[in-house]
Amino acid sequence: MSLAYSIRWSDSEPPKGPAPAALLLHGWGGDETSMAVFETAFGPGWWLIRPRAPHPLSSGGYAWFSTLADGKPDPLSISESLAQLIQLLDELPQRYPIDPHRWLPVGFSQGGAMAALLALRAPERMAGLAVFSGFLPEFSDSSGFPHLSGLPVFVAHGLQDPLVPVKHAHQLCRQLHLLGAETTCVEYAGGHKTGVEAWRAFKAWLSRMAHSPDEIRG
Repeated sequence: MSLAYSIRWSDSEPPKGPAPAALLLHGWGGDETSMAVFETAFGPGWWLIRPRAPHPLSSGGYAWFSTLADGKPDPLSISESLAQLIQLLDELPQRYPIDPHRWLPVGFSQGGAMAALLALRAPERMAGLAVFSGFLPEFSDSSGFPHLSGLPVFVAHGLQDPLVPVKHAHQLCRQLHLLGAETTCVEYAGGHKTGVEAWRAFKAWLSRMAHSPDEIRG
């Protein structure tokens, strides 16, 4: 089953050819509307796609994966969601003029974990990676990760995050740097939300990553 999603073109002019696409992945308990604010960081020339996680919660909203009795992420549900995201990457360029090798996963919390795993699963398709208040699930086997060959990566995390401690951002930045990514890691005062400092840094990173979408890695 394909994921439900929202998609729009960020420009007033129609795309002249295959263009890069930002895949905006919400956190636990959210849905495809939760990442709408992230669209405002992008200028013209982007496809903006907001998928809905596949697992409905009894409390409302959706999740990318469940947790085991010990509180750790369930590897099976992660694998299922990752497979559906890969399917989306396969299908959307067949329906829209999306460059299949210039994806930018942007995720918050659980969505950040999925964004990181997606980039590690298919780095050859990625223009970059951005993770807010996220982490790399413990089940991941770093020995099997590919070299990221200068992939631009942005990681932002609140110093007082009570749900995902900032040490997870440190681990993620260190791991991705060791794999060859060009990492920009930002910490800010605050909890499990995107602070003003992180937002400004993200927009600056987008601007540095490519002056125009045509220059994006890939």
